[in-house]
Amino acid sequence: MKEHYPAAADAAFLEKVVRYQDGAMPAEEVAAFEKEMHEDASKRGAFADAQLRSMALHERFRQDAFRVLPPVKRSVWFASLVSRPFGAAAAGLVFGLLCGSFAWAVASPRAVATAERLFALVDGGFEKDAASSGFPKQLGGWSGDASEVVVAEDVKAREGRRMLRFVKAEGDANALDGPAISCDVFQLVDLRPLRANLGADGNSLLELSANFLDARPSDTGLSVTFCCQIFLFKGDAANVHQAWPNNISEAIASGSAEVTTLGGSGDAWKQLTAKSLVSAEADFAVVQISARPNLRVPMPPRLFVDDVKLTLKTQPALPVRVVQR
Repeated sequence: MKEHYPAAADAAFLEKVVRYQDGAMPAEEVAAFEKEMHEDASKRGAFADAQLRSMALHERFRQDAFRVLPPVKRSVWFASLVSRPFGAAAAGLVFGLLCGSFAWAVASPRAVATAERLFALVDGGFEKDAASSGFPKQLGGWSGDASEVVVAEDVKAREGRRMLRFVKAEGDANALDGPAISCDVFQLVDLRPLRANLGADGNSLLELSANFLDARPSDTGLSVTFCCQIFLFKGDAANVHQAWPNNISEAIASGSAEVTTLGGSGDAWKQLTAKSLVSAEADFAVVQISARPNLRVPMPPRLFVDDVKLTLKTQPALPVRVVQR
């Protein structure tokens, strides 16, 4: 026998459905609500249909919220929807679902995450100049331990034609008594132009990605660890070199990623991504890329890095549902 859903006038039952789904129904009412559905097949059908449509709509919103798209024009919700009493708005929403109309959901403004590449990171493809010597003293440009920009005949660059080869591990100017265990290359990046957008629409995340290649033969017997790191600071970027690396603890945020290889990678580049939350307090970032042999030996040959990028990702502030269990 064909079952019929409740009539459109039964808004009270539909409001109960919404309260039940949201966990807002007191325990003493839950038993009565379940008994009501047990005794009425049409209400059971309406409840099941509402559950299915609610899950479908939730999945649509979830996918839209985390889909990375170009920046979109900001939209404003209709004030009339916000100003409605909860019960009427909830019943109207469920009635719309039960009637099978999703037109308003498809046409509604999308809450999307945005990703913007920051070209304040200079020459991430190493197509211009070789890295300078020593820790950088000004914004823009690579500087650090001994390295060289090369074009290798038997290795294809990850981006463009040229790439950086790690040559030698050198000590830090402010820690000359410490061991030189890795070849490190740095860049200072100005973050102040980002302040107008940070925190306005949600959480902001800086992502530093770098591609590394271990082009040694597979039988070297020596492992190498590649690493990319990002440190966020307040203050004047021109002063950070005076105490580096002893002032790393002053960073207001940081992120790192690393991978260990044994050679034999051929031309298979490995991408690492370091992530750090960023706020309007950050004035500049220290970007660091490095290669470290895991035995105290000279830097092995044929260790490369290329296609270094800095990306600002902003996730919209989504509503939070608090569930008590």
